[in-house]
Formats: sequence, structure tokens, C-alpha cells
Amino acid sequence: MSPLAFTSEETSPYVRALLADQGIAAGSVDLAIDERDEMLGFLIASHEGNRERALFTYFRSGLSIADSMTQILRWRFGGLGGVERMLDFASGYGRVVRFLLRDVPAGRVWVSDIYDGAVAFQEERFGVHGIVSTVRPEDFACGERFDAILVTSLFTHLPEERFVGWLRVLLGLLRPGGALVFSVHDEKILEPGREMPANGLFFQELSESGSLSTSDYGSTWVTEEFVRGAVARAAGGPVSVHRIERGLCNFQDLYVAVAEEGVDFSGLSFQGEPFLQIDDCALPSPDRLTLRGWAVVRTGGVREVQVVVDGQVLGTAPVEDPRPDVAALIGGEFERCGWACSCPLPASASRSTSILIVRVIDARGVSHPLWASSIDAALLSASRQHVAYLNHLLRQSEARKAEAEARAAAEIGGLQARIAAMEASRFWKMRNAWFRAKRGLGLTEET
Repeated sequence: MSPLAFTSEETSPYVRALLADQGIAAGSVDLAIDERDEMLGFLIASHEGNRERALFTYFRSGLSIADSMTQILRWRFGGLGGVERMLDFASGYGRVVRFLLRDVPAGRVWVSDIYDGAVAFQEERFGVHGIVSTVRPEDFACGERFDAILVTSLFTHLPEERFVGWLRVLLGLLRPGGALVFSVHDEKILEPGREMPANGLFFQELSESGSLSTSDYGSTWVTEEFVRGAVARAAGGPVSVHRIERGLCNFQDLYVAVAEEGVDFSGLSFQGEPFLQIDDCALPSPDRLTLRGWAVVRTGGVREVQVVVDGQVLGTAPVEDPRPDVAALIGGEFERCGWACSCPLPASASRSTSILIVRVIDARGVSHPLWASSIDAALLSASRQHVAYLNHLLRQSEARKAEAEARAAAEIGGLQARIAAMEASRFWKMRNAWFRAKRGLGLTEET
């Protein structure tokens, strides 16, 4: 077996804090991470080399994705006990499946990935069944059929032909009554300045993978119309499709496809992961911590924000303050999304070593620990945001000044051009000649 980047025996205060927050007993989940897992490396880079915070995000995102998938499976099968065979396709190294195994026995779970090492790792660590995938969907061979197929962050990377091809293959692997759940990048999160093609799919040869060809595995954004059309083409028969906006980690859209006509999705009461923004973090005195920000969720609801230090809830704030700036940015329905919390710091708290967690409680009462750092790191992050905001205002001011100067220069240039045109005109030349004649005859009062 390949060496591990993290082991269940390794002591990590951030991971320990996350498990405690989620009520997961130590040793109940295999936390091993293979050193070849590119996702952990990507997260470490995203957190500026902070491995502890990257580990927190790695496991927190796995928990969040597992929760999203579990909600859909419970809707479709009346509970996870009704899932006799489940496939986690494009599973990576088990970031999600390790948490799904809390509710589904390993003997009922298959994983598939293009990396044979990822499949072998999960077979050996988690006891699941493994199938090595292929680049081309037409080369994929699988004799199994499944009640549920879950696909996280594969269709976010495929060109159109592969997008439709993999939908066709995976829909063909469903047992009667089965469901395919997959995520996509919606057109709404396409980078500014990029124009969506007429076919509804924008593909760019760029990805975080360091080993797959970007022509096969790039970055993809799609319209809802394209997805529904692609599913219809791939199914080749009756199919019902349901979209959950920002259903995966408050970023990717989730689609549920069932190869039946007229499926009623109204009973799917889905709660998405909230988005948390911390605008300000300060220590107005050594024994008091204040935080302010906003929290929203596209599907579901949020109740409150809680501030936790070293496992102790220090303060709770309802999410209800008016934030017209946020409403202008993302939609009027989110105007009352602000929160603010001022809480006492216990004498035992350390600014450099204590773990600060800011979590959002959703409409179900479920905790989403969306921020974890030291108190000093939170203060630094807030300061950086404030500086970035001031720089933004400065750039805006400079841009307005440049626009005003450009308008003034244009107006002056226009006036100069008009004067030059007048002076060059026949009328102006005759006028000047007349005044010269008058001066020559002494008919003016000029001296």
C-alpha cells in the first residue's frame, strides 16, 4: 500500500475539533488519506501551506457531500437501508465514501475511479468493491447494476462528447427504480468575460489535476437546458430530472435523474450547505471577541451562527440583520442575512493555539462548521479583507478620476477641434479679412 498523507492515529487538533463538532466518535471512521490524493495537496495550496486547516476542509467537505447525497437517497429509497447496491463513481481516494459507510455496509458499496491506486486504496482501507474506470466511456466495462450512482465533480470537467457519453453509460448501469445523482458547474458561476456557447456547454482545457490530459479532463460550465437535453439524449427513453441549485458545497448544482416518466420530486426536502462570510473579527479588549458577517443558503434555510473556541460555545447570533449590499450582489431574497456576535473569551483561550470554529446551524438544526482557525489567523484574515476592500475602493476612486479626466480631455479636445474648424472655414477667413480692412481704414476703436 502507498504511504499515507494522514493516518487515523495521527493527532490533529483541527480534525479532532471537527469530529467532536459533528458528534463522530474517535475511531468510528477511517481517516487515512493516501499520499497520492491530489485533493489534499490542492487544499494545502489553497490554505497557503497550512496543513491543519487543509485537513479540516478535506474532511468537512467530505462530510458535507455525504450529507447532500444521503438526503437524496433517503428521499428516493425511504432510508439508506433500501439501497442494496451503490456506486460512488469518480470517487477519488474516498473523501466521501468513508462517511457514507456510516450508514451503508461496505459490502453494498462499489467505488470506481480512473486511478487504479485510488480504487485499490479504498478496497484495502474501507472494504468496498472496486472497479477501475477509463478515460473513454465506451471502454468502461461493468457487469454490476446499481440502485444509486453518485458522481461528484466529474461532469464539471468533461467536454460535450464525454459528458453525454458518461451519462449514457451510467444511466445504463441503473437497476429499475434507480437514481443517478451528479454535480455540474452552472453557467451562473462562469468567469466574468466568458460567453456561454450556443450549445450550452463551455469547456476550457484547464484543471487542478496534475496527471490527466486537459483535453479529456478540463473545466466545464453548463446551462440547465443543456443538462436536461444531455440526459434525455443519453437515456434514450423516459427519464425524469430534478435540479438542486448549489446543492453541493454551496457551489456545484446537483441533478437527480431517474429513468422513469413523471417522477414526483416534491417530497425531496433538501437542505444545502450554507455559505458563511466573516467580514470583521476583532478583539476590542483582551477578554472579548467580536465577529460580524453574513450567511445564506440557496436551498433550505439557516437559523443562527455560533462561535466556538476549543469546543465551548461562546456566543450565538441569529441570521436576520439587513445587508442590502449582499442583496444587491446575490439577490433581494437574501437581504436579511447579516449576523453579529460579541462574546467573552475564557481566560484559558490562547490567540495562537486555541481553535476558533464558526458554524452555521441550518433549518434542520444541523451544524455546519464552515470556518476553523486560530484566533490570530481569524484576526489576520479580517485585516486582509479590510485592506483588500480599501484597495478596491481606491481602485474605484482612481477609475472614476481617470474617467473624469478622460471626459474633460475629450471635451477640451472637442472644443479645440471646433475652434480649429471655425478658423479654417471660409466664413471665418472672410470675417478676419473684414476686421483687417476696418483696422486699416481706422474704422475701429482698437489701439
